Amino acid sequence: MTVKQLNQSICLKEFISKKEYKEINELMDICHLQDKTNLKLELEYKLNITKNSEIGLTTINEFLYYIDGVLVSYLGISSFGGNINEVNGMTHPAWRRKGIFKKLFTLAIEQCSGKNINKLLLLTDGKSGSGIQFIKEVGGGYDFSEFRMKIQSKTAIDPIKSVNLRKANKLDGKEIGSQNAIYFDDLEDSENYPEIEEILNEITYMVELKGETIGKIKVDYSDKSSFIHAFGILPDFRGKGYGRAALKETLRLINGKNIYDVELDVECKNNAALNLYKACGFEEKSIMNYYKLSL
Repeated sequence: MTVKQLNQSICLKEFISKKEYKEINELMDICHLQDKTNLKLELEYKLNITKNSEIGLTTINEFLYYIDGVLVSYLGISSFGGNINEVNGMTHPAWRRKGIFKKLFTLAIEQCSGKNINKLLLLTDGKSGSGIQFIKEVGGGYDFSEFRMKIQSKTAIDPIKSVNLRKANKLDGKEIGSQNAIYFDDLEDSENYPEIEEILNEITYMVELKGETIGKIKVDYSDKSSFIHAFGILPDFRGKGYGRAALKETLRLINGKNIYDVELDVECKNNAALNLYKACGFEEKSIMNYYKLSL
């Protein structure tokens, strides 16, 4: 009896193509059907990301494992500024426990070690026993958890009069960078940030009170859904209802695009934000655990 030799290959890339985007989504659907868990792969962001890396500097972020031309395992690195990267991935149920994902993870560690990265955040659904076990085996320590929250029904929202939202432009880059440092400890220079967003189908809205900027909120748009993040109100203006007003106005703008499927992530221990989102109609759908791994 002849045993067929499998054609196995690993593809390392800086960006994903439309073909790979489709393959990764198909693999994700198979894993979700089997495991009933969620992944945070940032595929929409990655598909549209501007290729603005420095000339001569190639950063490998995508790790794909093929068997006979079929994608059976994927690991992706997401970087949103600073020296911390997020890592998430999956393996087809039929090809697990064969060391495939460990190979991709080892390659990813090698890539990150060669850059100015001192910590990784390893992500897994809170209900994924295999994901949690793998992270513990490679030395990841629990850091925090986030709820994925969602609105799935059409709700009429009247215009908000207390605050105004306007689209950010390139002149807001310094202000966006300053607010990121306050909200997220992100010290990266965001001078070109608004120009990049326009390409990525992302819009940052500056929250204004009587012409004064008091916060910001970002929305990622796709054809049928939207995702809210990078939301914050400056400390001097908190506790006065401006955050709720800004979120309500954001939802009204999203509704104006005939999009009623809206999601966001919030840290589980952030009770103030949780209460705000629930009051605006969001419901908890899943939980994502973050584990830190120092390099």
